[in-house]
Amino acid sequence: MKKILGLLIALMITTKAFASITVMPTKVELNANKKKGNYLSTSIEVRGDEKQVMRFRAYTGYFKINELGEIVSYERQKSNEIDDISKKIKFVPSEFTIQPGKSQKIRLNIIGINALPDGENRCLLYIEDVNPKEIAIDTGRSSIGAQLIVKTRVAVPVYVDKGKFTKHCEVENFNITKDKNITYANAKLVNTGNSKIRYTTYAQIISGKKLIKEQSLGGGVVGSNNYRKIATKIDTSGIQSGTYVLRYSITYKDENGKIKIIKNDTEITI
Repeated sequence: MKKILGLLIALMITTKAFASITVMPTKVELNANKKKGNYLSTSIEVRGDEKQVMRFRAYTGYFKINELGEIVSYERQKSNEIDDISKKIKFVPSEFTIQPGKSQKIRLNIIGINALPDGENRCLLYIEDVNPKEIAIDTGRSSIGAQLIVKTRVAVPVYVDKGKFTKHCEVENFNITKDKNITYANAKLVNTGNSKIRYTTYAQIISGKKLIKEQSLGGGVVGSNNYRKIATKIDTSGIQSGTYVLRYSITYKDENGKIKIIKNDTEITI
Protein backbone atom coordinates (compact mmCIF):
# COMPACT_ATOMS: atom_id res chain seq x y z
CA MET A 1 0.00 0.00 0.00
CA LYS A 2 1.46 3.33 -1.06
CA LYS A 3 0.51 6.54 0.70
CA ILE A 4 0.39 9.60 -1.50
CA LEU A 5 0.78 12.82 0.47
CA GLY A 6 -0.33 16.23 -0.69
CA LEU A 7 -3.09 17.76 -2.73
CA LEU A 8 -1.49 17.67 -6.18
CA ILE A 9 -2.93 14.28 -7.00
CA ALA A 10 -6.37 15.53 -6.02
CA LEU A 11 -6.38 17.48 -9.27
CA MET A 12 -6.30 14.21 -11.21
CA ILE A 13 -9.15 12.37 -9.50
CA THR A 14 -12.78 12.97 -8.66
CA THR A 15 -13.85 12.18 -5.11
CA LYS A 16 -16.48 13.12 -2.57
CA ALA A 17 -15.78 16.25 -0.52
CA PHE A 18 -15.43 15.38 3.16
CA ALA A 19 -16.01 18.68 4.86
CA SER A 20 -16.60 22.38 4.41
CA ILE A 21 -15.38 25.35 6.40
CA THR A 22 -16.36 29.03 6.35
CA VAL A 23 -14.23 31.81 7.81
CA MET A 24 -15.46 35.39 8.30
CA PRO A 25 -14.07 37.88 7.63
CA THR A 26 -11.87 36.59 4.83
CA LYS A 27 -9.24 39.25 5.61
CA VAL A 28 -8.39 41.44 8.60
CA GLU A 29 -7.28 45.05 8.06
CA LEU A 30 -6.39 47.20 11.08
CA ASN A 31 -5.11 50.74 11.59
CA ALA A 32 -2.75 50.95 14.56
CA ASN A 33 -2.94 54.77 14.53
CA LYS A 34 -6.51 54.61 15.79
CA LYS A 35 -5.50 52.84 19.01
CA LYS A 36 -3.97 54.43 22.11
CA GLY A 37 -2.57 51.27 23.67
CA ASN A 38 0.28 49.03 22.58
CA TYR A 39 -1.95 46.27 21.21
CA LEU A 40 -4.81 45.62 18.79
CA SER A 41 -7.72 43.22 19.25
CA THR A 42 -10.19 41.70 16.82
CA SER A 43 -11.81 38.34 16.12
CA ILE A 44 -12.75 35.98 13.31
CA GLU A 45 -15.49 33.35 13.19
CA VAL A 46 -14.96 29.80 11.94
CA ARG A 47 -17.97 27.71 10.95
CA GLY A 48 -17.52 23.98 10.44
CA ASP A 49 -19.26 21.30 8.44
CA GLU A 50 -23.02 20.84 8.77
CA LYS A 51 -22.80 17.07 9.22
CA GLN A 52 -19.69 16.22 11.18
CA VAL A 53 -17.56 17.24 14.13
CA MET A 54 -14.33 18.98 13.13
CA ARG A 55 -11.26 19.92 15.13
CA PHE A 56 -8.95 22.73 14.07
CA ARG A 57 -5.74 24.39 15.13
CA ALA A 58 -4.68 27.96 14.46
CA TYR A 59 -1.14 29.15 13.72
CA THR A 60 0.58 31.96 11.82
CA GLY A 61 2.94 32.50 8.90
CA TYR A 62 4.22 35.36 6.77
CA PHE A 63 3.44 36.40 3.19
CA LYS A 64 4.22 38.90 0.46
CA ILE A 65 2.20 40.03 -2.56
CA ASN A 66 4.01 39.44 -5.85
CA GLU A 67 3.81 41.27 -9.19
CA LEU A 68 0.76 39.20 -10.19
CA GLY A 69 -1.18 40.24 -7.09
CA GLU A 70 -0.81 36.74 -5.65
CA ILE A 71 -0.04 35.85 -2.04
CA VAL A 72 3.33 34.14 -1.61
CA SER A 73 3.49 32.47 1.79
CA TYR A 74 6.50 31.73 4.00
CA GLU A 75 6.80 29.54 7.05
CA ARG A 76 6.90 31.51 10.27
CA GLN A 77 10.29 30.27 11.39
CA LYS A 78 11.87 31.17 8.03
CA SER A 79 10.88 34.84 8.02
CA ASN A 80 13.06 37.65 9.36
CA GLU A 81 11.20 40.50 7.67
CA ILE A 82 10.66 43.62 9.82
CA ASP A 83 7.02 43.87 8.68
CA ASP A 84 6.25 40.31 9.81
CA ILE A 85 3.76 40.30 12.71
CA SER A 86 3.31 36.52 12.84
CA LYS A 87 5.29 36.36 16.11
CA LYS A 88 3.31 39.23 17.63
CA ILE A 89 -0.13 37.62 17.35
CA LYS A 90 -1.68 35.79 20.29
CA PHE A 91 -4.94 33.97 19.64
CA VAL A 92 -7.46 32.18 21.81
CA PRO A 93 -8.28 29.36 21.39
CA SER A 94 -5.35 27.93 19.46
CA GLU A 95 -7.06 24.55 19.05
CA PHE A 96 -10.78 23.87 19.17
CA THR A 97 -13.60 21.51 18.22
CA ILE A 98 -16.66 22.62 16.26
CA GLN A 99 -19.88 20.65 16.50
CA PRO A 100 -21.95 20.10 13.31
CA GLY A 101 -23.42 23.35 12.04
CA LYS A 102 -21.84 25.39 14.85
CA SER A 103 -19.17 28.08 14.86
CA GLN A 104 -16.22 29.21 16.95
CA LYS A 105 -14.84 32.71 17.47
CA ILE A 106 -11.08 33.18 17.62
CA ARG A 107 -9.89 36.26 19.49
CA LEU A 108 -6.76 37.87 18.04
CA ASN A 109 -4.44 40.14 20.02
CA ILE A 110 -1.55 41.84 18.23
CA ILE A 111 0.97 43.05 20.79
CA GLY A 112 3.88 45.48 20.62
CA ILE A 113 2.38 47.62 17.87
CA ASN A 114 4.34 50.70 18.96
CA ALA A 115 7.54 48.96 17.85
CA LEU A 116 6.24 48.15 14.38
CA PRO A 117 7.84 49.95 11.43
CA ASP A 118 5.88 52.64 9.58
CA GLY A 119 3.75 51.30 6.76
CA GLU A 120 2.04 47.98 6.22
CA ASN A 121 2.78 45.01 8.49
CA ARG A 122 1.22 41.62 7.84
CA CYS A 123 0.95 37.89 8.42
CA LEU A 124 -1.27 34.91 7.63
CA LEU A 125 -3.53 33.23 10.15
CA TYR A 126 -3.97 29.57 9.20
CA ILE A 127 -6.97 27.50 10.27
CA GLU A 128 -6.15 23.82 9.75
CA ASP A 129 -8.05 20.57 10.22
CA VAL A 130 -6.09 18.41 12.68
CA ASN A 131 -7.74 15.16 11.57
CA PRO A 132 -6.72 14.41 7.97
CA LYS A 133 -9.04 12.20 5.91
CA GLU A 134 -7.83 9.16 3.99
CA ILE A 135 -9.33 8.33 0.61
CA ALA A 136 -8.68 5.00 -1.10
CA ILE A 137 -7.71 5.48 -4.74
CA ASP A 138 -8.27 2.92 -7.47
CA THR A 139 -4.98 2.77 -9.40
CA GLY A 140 -6.30 0.29 -11.95
CA ARG A 141 -3.80 -2.33 -10.83
CA SER A 142 -4.78 -5.02 -8.37
CA SER A 143 -1.26 -5.29 -6.96
CA ILE A 144 -0.96 -1.58 -6.16
CA GLY A 145 -3.25 0.43 -3.92
CA ALA A 146 -2.99 4.04 -2.90
CA GLN A 147 -4.40 6.45 -0.37
CA LEU A 148 -4.85 10.20 -0.65
CA ILE A 149 -4.51 12.06 2.63
CA VAL A 150 -6.64 15.22 2.55
CA LYS A 151 -6.19 18.07 5.01
CA THR A 152 -8.35 21.20 5.06
CA ARG A 153 -6.53 24.51 5.55
CA VAL A 154 -7.55 28.11 4.95
CA ALA A 155 -5.45 31.26 5.34
CA VAL A 156 -6.70 34.66 6.48
CA PRO A 157 -4.38 37.59 5.64
CA VAL A 158 -3.93 40.04 8.53
CA TYR A 159 -2.78 43.60 7.77
CA VAL A 160 -1.77 46.33 10.22
CA ASP A 161 -1.07 49.85 8.94
CA LYS A 162 0.94 51.94 11.36
CA GLY A 163 2.60 55.35 11.57
CA LYS A 164 3.21 57.19 8.30
CA PHE A 165 1.69 54.86 5.72
CA THR A 166 0.81 55.88 2.18
CA LYS A 167 -1.15 54.44 -0.73
CA HIS A 168 -0.19 56.06 -4.03
CA CYS A 169 -0.74 54.52 -7.46
CA GLU A 170 0.74 55.57 -10.80
CA VAL A 171 0.17 54.09 -14.24
CA GLU A 172 3.08 53.30 -16.54
CA ASN A 173 3.17 51.93 -20.09
CA PHE A 174 -0.56 52.14 -20.81
CA ASN A 175 -1.37 50.81 -24.29
CA ILE A 176 -3.95 48.95 -26.37
CA THR A 177 -3.23 45.68 -28.16
CA LYS A 178 -5.26 43.29 -30.29
CA ASP A 179 -5.08 39.53 -30.52
CA LYS A 180 -7.43 37.73 -32.93
CA ASN A 181 -9.80 40.72 -32.99
CA ILE A 182 -9.89 40.85 -29.17
CA THR A 183 -8.95 44.23 -27.70
CA TYR A 184 -6.85 44.39 -24.53
CA ALA A 185 -5.97 47.37 -22.32
CA ASN A 186 -2.51 46.89 -20.84
CA ALA A 187 -1.04 48.83 -17.96
CA LYS A 188 1.66 48.70 -15.35
CA LEU A 189 0.30 49.83 -11.98
CA VAL A 190 3.01 51.10 -9.65
CA ASN A 191 2.39 51.51 -5.93
CA THR A 192 4.97 53.94 -4.60
CA GLY A 193 3.44 53.83 -1.12
CA ASN A 194 4.33 51.57 1.79
CA SER A 195 0.84 50.03 2.09
CA LYS A 196 -1.07 47.87 -0.40
CA ILE A 197 -3.65 49.27 -2.82
CA ARG A 198 -6.94 47.63 -3.73
CA TYR A 199 -8.06 48.89 -7.13
CA THR A 200 -10.95 48.51 -9.57
CA THR A 201 -10.93 49.19 -13.31
CA TYR A 202 -13.60 50.66 -15.53
CA ALA A 203 -13.79 51.32 -19.28
CA GLN A 204 -15.86 53.66 -21.45
CA ILE A 205 -15.96 53.74 -25.24
CA ILE A 206 -16.75 57.24 -26.49
CA SER A 207 -17.51 58.79 -29.89
CA GLY A 208 -17.19 62.56 -29.75
CA LYS A 209 -19.19 63.47 -26.65
CA LYS A 210 -21.43 60.40 -26.89
CA LEU A 211 -20.97 57.42 -24.56
CA ILE A 212 -21.23 54.26 -26.67
CA LYS A 213 -20.51 51.59 -24.07
CA GLU A 214 -19.25 51.26 -20.50
CA GLN A 215 -18.13 48.25 -18.52
CA SER A 216 -16.71 47.28 -15.15
CA LEU A 217 -13.52 45.24 -15.53
CA GLY A 218 -12.89 43.97 -12.00
CA GLY A 219 -9.87 44.74 -9.87
CA GLY A 220 -7.09 43.41 -7.70
CA VAL A 221 -4.23 44.29 -5.36
CA VAL A 222 -0.88 46.00 -5.83
CA GLY A 223 1.55 45.28 -3.00
CA SER A 224 3.39 48.01 -1.08
CA ASN A 225 6.43 49.42 -2.92
CA ASN A 226 5.59 47.08 -5.78
CA TYR A 227 3.98 46.99 -9.20
CA ARG A 228 1.51 44.89 -11.13
CA LYS A 229 1.11 44.37 -14.86
CA ILE A 230 -2.46 43.84 -16.01
CA ALA A 231 -4.05 42.98 -19.36
CA THR A 232 -7.81 43.53 -19.39
CA LYS A 233 -10.15 42.37 -22.15
CA ILE A 234 -12.34 45.16 -23.56
CA ASP A 235 -15.76 44.08 -24.84
CA THR A 236 -16.37 45.74 -28.22
CA SER A 237 -19.27 43.54 -29.31
CA GLY A 238 -22.25 45.35 -30.82
CA ILE A 239 -20.23 48.45 -31.70
CA GLN A 240 -20.11 49.63 -35.30
CA SER A 241 -16.76 49.78 -37.07
CA GLY A 242 -14.97 53.08 -36.64
CA THR A 243 -12.54 55.07 -34.52
CA TYR A 244 -13.37 55.76 -30.87
CA VAL A 245 -11.81 56.96 -27.64
CA LEU A 246 -11.28 54.36 -24.93
CA ARG A 247 -11.32 55.90 -21.45
CA TYR A 248 -9.74 53.45 -19.02
CA SER A 249 -10.12 54.39 -15.34
CA ILE A 250 -8.44 52.96 -12.26
CA THR A 251 -10.02 53.70 -8.88
CA TYR A 252 -8.54 53.17 -5.42
CA LYS A 253 -8.59 54.69 -1.93
CA ASP A 254 -5.60 56.49 -0.48
CA GLU A 255 -4.35 56.31 3.13
CA ASN A 256 -7.08 58.75 4.20
CA GLY A 257 -9.88 56.75 2.59
CA LYS A 258 -10.25 59.33 -0.18
CA ILE A 259 -11.21 57.94 -3.60
CA LYS A 260 -8.56 58.47 -6.28
CA ILE A 261 -9.29 58.03 -9.99
CA ILE A 262 -6.63 57.72 -12.69
CA LYS A 263 -7.98 58.16 -16.24
CA ASN A 264 -6.23 57.12 -19.44
CA ASP A 265 -7.67 58.12 -22.86
CA THR A 266 -6.46 56.50 -26.05
CA GLU A 267 -7.77 56.09 -29.57
CA ILE A 268 -8.97 52.67 -30.68
CA THR A 269 -10.20 51.33 -34.00
CA ILE A 270 -12.98 48.78 -34.07
